[in-house]
Amino acid sequence: MSRIALASAAAALALAAAPAAAQSTASFTSSKTYAILGGESRLALLMAQQSGQPLPQQPAVVPASYGAPVIQAMMPMVRPAISMTAPDVFNSVALPIAHTTLDRRWKRVENGPVGAPAGAYAASLNGREAVAKLVAVNHYVNSRVSFVDDIKQYGVADLWTSAAQTLSRGRGDCEDYAIAKMQLLRRAGFAEKDLYLVILHDALRRADHAVLVARADNRLVVLDNGTDRLIDSFEMVDYHPIVTFSGNHVWTHGYRRAVPPVTYASNDRVATPPVTIAAAAGVSAVTPGAAAN
Repeated sequence: MSRIALASAAAALALAAAPAAAQSTASFTSSKTYAILGGESRLALLMAQQSGQPLPQQPAVVPASYGAPVIQAMMPMVRPAISMTAPDVFNSVALPIAHTTLDRRWKRVENGPVGAPAGAYAASLNGREAVAKLVAVNHYVNSRVSFVDDIKQYGVADLWTSAAQTLSRGRGDCEDYAIAKMQLLRRAGFAEKDLYLVILHDALRRADHAVLVARADNRLVVLDNGTDRLIDSFEMVDYHPIVTFSGNHVWTHGYRRAVPPVTYASNDRVATPPVTIAAAAGVSAVTPGAAAN
């Protein structure tokens, strides 16, 4: 019988990353990757240190969701039951943590204004089925906001804005789309506990990205600024979550893997491997299950 252990999120990202076409990074040196992780090569550096390989060169970094269509890698054979309390998104295991370097940005926008027109539209969705609300809000935001990176719009690497600001300007980057959708869905009757802002790594494009994930109809559904189609989180094996926010809670993510059991000859006891959390850069972890600050 195999035991379950949690592989670190950072190592999983580096192991699972697929090769992508090289693209120019001259204008992207102050990228969202740097703002979130502290440097474009942090994940590759971690993997190189763990494996004893030479330090990697600076990888190509481009905005996710814009460019070549996502080609999904092979999905797991068995669809796991979703948690009703934790964001086990993209086939990961959510691990409560104490704080991240993004906490102030999250607190500034999580209850931000929506704006009168958007608020009225969201309120009109009350009474619809959950999936119908998701489809409507995903299209509403995607059709009214054009993708512009923060460095071009504000002159800073990473700035999170409220739904009101994003929709009034008609411009934003990936987390601005996700925040706007989250705030509209709350007005449409979604519970806070069923909405998650997920900061992730797109392994196919080797770029950091953000999406909204909603729990509906016993699924974790992805609302991405790159498509109006709702996507089951289970299907997105190229997306690897780094940190997730919802209300006063924050999580990092690990992965399940089968580990051969260790049997003691003296009494046939089986040792369970300890859980190790190697948090992403700038993320401080606490014991799984412990309350976050």
